[in-house]
Amino acid sequence: MVSTRHHPREFPPPALGASPTKSPTKSSRNSTSSPTPSSPSTPSQSLTKRALTNSKAAPPSPSPSSSPLWVHTASNLTVAWILVSLPLVIWDALYCILRPHTMAGGALQWPIWKPYELYASIDYVYGWPAWEARDGFTAAQAWLNIAETIGYGLYLMIIYDHGASAAGGRGVQLGKGVEGWFAGGRKVEGRPASRAVVIAFAASVMTASKTVLYFLNEAGSGFKNVGHNEWVVLIPLYIVMNGLWFIMSFYMTYIFGAEIIEGLDAASGADSKKDQ
Repeated sequence: MVSTRHHPREFPPPALGASPTKSPTKSSRNSTSSPTPSSPSTPSQSLTKRALTNSKAAPPSPSPSSSPLWVHTASNLTVAWILVSLPLVIWDALYCILRPHTMAGGALQWPIWKPYELYASIDYVYGWPAWEARDGFTAAQAWLNIAETIGYGLYLMIIYDHGASAAGGRGVQLGKGVEGWFAGGRKVEGRPASRAVVIAFAASVMTASKTVLYFLNEAGSGFKNVGHNEWVVLIPLYIVMNGLWFIMSFYMTYIFGAEIIEGLDAASGADSKKDQ
């Protein structure tokens, strides 16, 4: 009987919970780390960087050319009427405001307001009947005359301080034989032109509306102030004289109003839209 060889020492017992040894998995063999490449920039980021670079490098684009200045050219008829009518309006307004001293027998009548003695006998608004009746219409329209005079005076100051002589102009132009200040119109550009037109338009509207009110007041009262006159006196000394202010005030209202509308149309692009 063959005897069994004994190992000098006993084998140690296996460790508890130890699993059999396995070969490294495929994933573990391929798990060697490699450097992560930087992610490329997106197209939007590239465009943004390029735009910022160009904005710093490129010079600022030139601003668009400014629009042409607006021009106002007053015809010599308009200038002539204002220059002639202003002294007469001031004369009339002072007569009404300084009553009764400017009326017949007053301390201030001679010699400045002596001609009003005749007109006061034609139109009682300027005579003693209106004064004794304490009719306030005469003084009220006189103060409006002062306001209109200031407006027309500002208009003349602008067109002569900021303007230059120019032929033509909107409205009626007087003949070539006219000399002096009335020889040509006045041309103004830019902000002074717009201010002049607005002021003159406001003053002419005041004159036109006040003149209409003057006639309506007389018609509404049964012509109590002028009804005593014969037609041969009434037509030249009342209708024609007041009719001049009626016609010229409406004429200037139309002329200045048309220029304001033209400027607003140009600013809003209405002319270009109409042409399309």
